[in-house]
Amino acid sequence: MFGALAPEPAKKPSQRGGGLRRAVKWLVVLAILGGIAFAGVTYGPDLVERANGPDEDNGPTAPLVYPIPTATPANVRTATFTVSELDGFGGTQTYEVTADFESGITQVVIPRTDIPDLEILTLWDQTLVRRDDEPTWYSLPRGDFPVDFSLGRSRWVRTLDELVPPDLRQFTTIDEANESSIETAPARRLVVSVDPLRLIDAQVPATTADGSPAPAPPLPPGVSMQPNTIQAGDTTGSVTLSMEIWVDDTGLVRKSVMPPELGGETITVTSVSPDAFQPVFPTPESVQPLTAQVLFRLGL
Repeated sequence: MFGALAPEPAKKPSQRGGGLRRAVKWLVVLAILGGIAFAGVTYGPDLVERANGPDEDNGPTAPLVYPIPTATPANVRTATFTVSELDGFGGTQTYEVTADFESGITQVVIPRTDIPDLEILTLWDQTLVRRDDEPTWYSLPRGDFPVDFSLGRSRWVRTLDELVPPDLRQFTTIDEANESSIETAPARRLVVSVDPLRLIDAQVPATTADGSPAPAPPLPPGVSMQPNTIQAGDTTGSVTLSMEIWVDDTGLVRKSVMPPELGGETITVTSVSPDAFQPVFPTPESVQPLTAQVLFRLGL
């Protein structure tokens, strides 16, 4: 089925359309099973590799403390954000999302380097997909694809208290802080180290004086400790997890870069709005069922 995707011998490995293969994997599994949930966390380097991107502008140093919001918290119904995560091909998969967290209507664009991008529109109980250079859409059951709403808005767009809850901060150390920005939004950039030994211990409820389990500090929605983060018997604390976050003056996390042990995911929020998301919906005559032949038509 995928033979059509084989690269020409003269192309380098980096040119082999990794984004296309990832889109193939997502769509084929979905077409067969009728739905897919986001998972597939892949191990990578021990620490997150940090580099300033075009969407951020780091400035003067700031106090090594978690910032207190100084403006009215945003009412987030609709948000536009990008998600990047490690994949099984040794690279990074990226998709661009606009989501209405009340209606569940979502638009996703999956960039592809060798053929036109893939556009996905979720409408209540179905998913529509097309090449962005063609008018025809193809329909398939939605499932949890392409954005899993089971954990709500805070799975993707979080406040500082949701990403680093107060009960979790005793296991963290702020290593760096400076004034920065994401797109046009001023933000405080923090580099935060997490003590995995203490965090793992905290996830095993202790017993209180009255014999009842003590509640473990909550991890953020969508974040969990990955298996083999620390080898059995390691009590040296030699492993340090490091994450990077940008917090605006309302307390909203505009960008987060998680280490592989905590999911390896980068989320960048470019805009938020209290208004409903109203994309241009395709007309019924422009929608057709997704078939095996269509998979090839889409370049899969």
